[in-house]
Order: sequence, then C-alpha cells, then structure tokens
Amino acid sequence: MPDNEVVAQVAVSLDLYIAEDDGGVGFLEKHSVADYDFDAFSETIGGLVMGSATYVQAVGFGWVWGDLPTLVLTSQDDLPIPNGADVRFAAMPTPEAIRSFSTETPKRLWVMGGGLVISEGLAGGAIDILDLMVMPEVLGSGVPLFTDPYDGPMRLVTTEHYQGDAVRLVYETSVRN
Repeated sequence: MPDNEVVAQVAVSLDLYIAEDDGGVGFLEKHSVADYDFDAFSETIGGLVMGSATYVQAVGFGWVWGDLPTLVLTSQDDLPIPNGADVRFAAMPTPEAIRSFSTETPKRLWVMGGGLVISEGLAGGAIDILDLMVMPEVLGSGVPLFTDPYDGPMRLVTTEHYQGDAVRLVYETSVRN
C-alpha cells in the first residue's frame, strides 16, 4: 500500500446504512471488532478524516485515537478537543481537504465517515480505497452510506468472509484527480 493512500473504511448494514435513524450504531454492538482484523487495519493508519457527527460520536464513546492527526470537516467552531488529541477543524470542500491532509500523513489516511464525507470524497476523486465491512443486519432505515450517486469506476480487489457472517469488500476507485 502506497504512502498517502486514502481509504474510506466503514461498517454497514446489509441495506447500506452506517447508523440507525438516531445516529446510533447499536446494530454493531453484537459484533466484536477483534473478530474483523481491525487492529491490523489500524496499524496502517497515519491520520483520520471525519465529519462533525462522526467526531462528536467518537468523542462521546471516549476518544481512542490518542494524538493521531485528525481532520474534522465542519463549520462548527465550538467542538471539544480531547486532552492530548491532535484535532484540526476545516470548513473547506471535502475532496480538497482530504487531498491536502493526506500529504501530511506518513501512512494511509482513514476517512471514517459519515456518509456525506465519503460520498463527497469519492465523487471528488479523493478516495483511493472503499473498504466496506458488511454486517449481517438489516435496519430498514437509518443514516445511508451514500448521500449522492457515485458513477466512478470501482474494482473489487478483496473479499473476505468472517465468523458471524460479516463480509469485507474492498474496492479500488479511480486514480485521484
């Protein structure tokens, strides 16, 4: 994997929701992160990008990212910063922000979410890899992964079946603009 590669990795329901209607992710609680190679994935990450809702949720869960450089895409200026965290806020177009921040990251940049950030990053050609962990859950409604259509090319490069019947699908997207 090349330096400065940008990967959007997210867990989704079978019907491609990243969260429940209220923004909660309770549907993921019956699935252990340890069962899905998450530690190995985390070791490849040099920085994080996320929207404000994902950031607020991560802080609410208890910030586990230490001083890993983090960019939050938001126009809000009153969000808390956990002690010792390296968090920056930016109100700029998503693709531009992702590309700029990836040049500062010595390893891969993880676009955590939410759906708008991932959709805009894909549409703007700023995401190299779309890594989906499809959980065997059907929500029927919730926060969608995709907020807009994406007509760019994708090539499936990896599939993996996990215990509990989760499936990981890893796609390469078009070359960044």
